[in-house]
Amino acid sequence: MAGAGFCDSRPLLDLHQKADDRRALCKPWRFIDEYAESRMASLNLECRWDALHALVPTLLRREVEIALEKLNFIWDPTYAWEMFLDMMQSQASDTFSNKDLPSYFTDATRRILVDWLIKVHEMMHFQDETLYLAIHLLNRSLCLLKVSIANLQLLGMVCLFIAAKKEESLLPEVSDLCYVMDYTYTPRELLRLERKVLSRLKFDLAYCAPLHFLLLFASVARCSAKMTWMARFLLELALSEGQCVVFQPVQLAEAALCLARLILKEPPTPEGEAAWCLVSSLHVGNEPALLRIMQILATAAATAPGEICASYIKFSSPETMHVSRDPGLVNASLLLGVHK
Repeated sequence: MAGAGFCDSRPLLDLHQKADDRRALCKPWRFIDEYAESRMASLNLECRWDALHALVPTLLRREVEIALEKLNFIWDPTYAWEMFLDMMQSQASDTFSNKDLPSYFTDATRRILVDWLIKVHEMMHFQDETLYLAIHLLNRSLCLLKVSIANLQLLGMVCLFIAAKKEESLLPEVSDLCYVMDYTYTPRELLRLERKVLSRLKFDLAYCAPLHFLLLFASVARCSAKMTWMARFLLELALSEGQCVVFQPVQLAEAALCLARLILKEPPTPEGEAAWCLVSSLHVGNEPALLRIMQILATAAATAPGEICASYIKFSSPETMHVSRDPGLVNASLLLGVHK
């Protein structure tokens, strides 16, 4: 799926005349209560998307259906649009309040743990969906369970193991997982915590990852390969940012794409602008929240080289077009009109 949805030469309806309205997006943002506004938006989400079912242009609906099929997100295109609506309606349960997370789980602690999980994820050659599901399960578990700071590493590994059971076809042995943790924990302790986590989660592992929305929107918007990789890098950085847990996955994906477009400044084309206008019509978050996410991601990207985080190394490879080393990332915050 990594190479899917980068570009498409199929013609679109000429919506270029609306492009100027979309360019007004990046103006200075104001401080907001992100979680409160996100939850308020979630309350009306189902009604809004029920209305969209009737109001959406036929062209947009068709583009979404084609993209879902091309990305292998669906098996039967007959119900593609209904499945997309279900993806959107599921967003309400995928946000968290920082107040629900334990006080010891600070931003610094999150970055250390997530960075380690990304390294393990890469070492195991897991799918990208596994990583996003693992971090989602970690957030949920921290809200539901009392876990000591000494067992955070074990909880992270358990969440990654559970996510792998859902997403992967080949799984490592439990003893291998304990080896990765330098035998700090025994296989019995790992399996015991796994049962506890699954019990508290009520075996509910459903999650529509922000990566799915990113690839879907990138496909509809005819984004280039480099822009998509840049957006994926920015989106993965969000996993380490505690401020991002209050936002919906679709908002994170949209912000990552908008910021990638702003950083790369690829020469616009009428076809590309028309496609971007089409994707912009799917906007579901308020503009201040979107700009707030972009600022968080821009700051994280600017500091990533100094911290040498796992995501920076991962996206500096030739396969990812060296996007994490793009010089535009250094001044991304200034592009948003906000000084670091």
